[in-house]
Amino acid sequence: MKRTILALAMGVTPIVLTVGALWTLTPTPAAAMSAEVRPATITAHGEHTGTVNTAAVVVQLDDQRSVVRWIDFTSPISGIAALDLSGLDVTVGETSFGQAVCAIESVGCPADNCFCNADLFWSYNFWDGEAWQGYPVGASTSEISTTGAIEGWRWGVFGSAQTPAEQTIAAAGALEWLRSQQNAMTGGFGDSAGGAIEVLFALGANHERPENWKPVDGLRALDAYLLPRAREFSRSNVAAAGKLAVAAAAADACRPARTVKPSSFYNETLGAYSADAGFNAWGILGAAALGEEIAAAAVTTLIDQQDASGGWEWQAGFGADTNTTAIAIQALIAAGQPVSATAIVDALAFLKTAQVASGGFVYDPRTPDYGADANSTAYVIQALLAAGEDPTGAAWTVGGLTPIRFLLGLQLADGSFEWQPNTGSNLMATAQAVPALLGQPYPVTVRDLEFCADRTLRRVREVATGATN
Repeated sequence: MKRTILALAMGVTPIVLTVGALWTLTPTPAAAMSAEVRPATITAHGEHTGTVNTAAVVVQLDDQRSVVRWIDFTSPISGIAALDLSGLDVTVGETSFGQAVCAIESVGCPADNCFCNADLFWSYNFWDGEAWQGYPVGASTSEISTTGAIEGWRWGVFGSAQTPAEQTIAAAGALEWLRSQQNAMTGGFGDSAGGAIEVLFALGANHERPENWKPVDGLRALDAYLLPRAREFSRSNVAAAGKLAVAAAAADACRPARTVKPSSFYNETLGAYSADAGFNAWGILGAAALGEEIAAAAVTTLIDQQDASGGWEWQAGFGADTNTTAIAIQALIAAGQPVSATAIVDALAFLKTAQVASGGFVYDPRTPDYGADANSTAYVIQALLAAGEDPTGAAWTVGGLTPIRFLLGLQLADGSFEWQPNTGSNLMATAQAVPALLGQPYPVTVRDLEFCADRTLRRVREVATGATN
């Protein structure tokens, strides 16, 4: 179903929301970037009959990570009912004062001990158009009756702030646009498996599964597209194998037969997954996502591959860039390096040199005139989050502008993102913006992948036995 994204420039009367290529080696100088942010809201769809209302449920799982879901309803519902409609994994307990939310997406407490942690709990909020406000009533008695309501849930200590709704609703709009770009015949995106993998990263960051991504009038879902193509993709190089591992683990995708893990590329002689830093970093990240033992020598090699500037280059002779550096930071932290490690501190300093007046990040700090772009900025945001930095904090604010603000300013009215201002909708920029806006550094999730054939057989047995797993 199609949601309409309404764009509104900052400074204009705000809409009040009802309560209830990866690397561009020869870029051209960018057009001047405005500081405008286009906050998104939602309107009814349902063929515009007025009979179907649309709302959003935003769930923040910790200080960084969020997921978002659209819900549709035709009559007033409670907050508990809205959460149930989201399709998220929700555990509800019965208490003396009514129903209480104990866990969402496995974060929280069991139903029989809903308040197992005296310090952490699920707070319930609504977005008033400018800020999150706590509900004065519980989720079982609240009422959502009109289109535009944005419900918020936040796991944390009392008073924990929830990420502004503009950020998560922007991610939801991006995902909606990505759905519209899916090939109805193949279930894929773009001209190669690489585009589909980028989308897999995005939907995985939002805890969605590829088998549920299928065009309304289409023949095949995303998982069906990947099934015959993942083998060749994973075997092409360790960066591809690492990307597939990270994306598939995030989206809980199954593992097609004869695909290879990053460990297949590890070279003991090199002491690395690859002699090139970018490839080595993706090998480490992929191994981390699958819960594999990460070769200590590969981590040491990645640290040794760091440039004197504090950054990393994708391949020898390319020169250090923000994208590779952001991936290397996430790889080192995933491998257990502390954020206080010299390599991480130096890398963050390198990234700072790449931040420009717009608040965004350029690909190469040696050529700032080419301008910041969505892909570089999104990758840097993820690296900052992995390192425990606040992308909206003073350290990463330039003239009142932040990386998040810059990224949001690249979103178009249809939900897509531009690579740079005035360049038009871009599939890769849109896909890569989503994990950053949802506060999800890599790896999003750590899990071993179940072979597709084994998953199919297991599900057939579950149906036959009445199991519900």
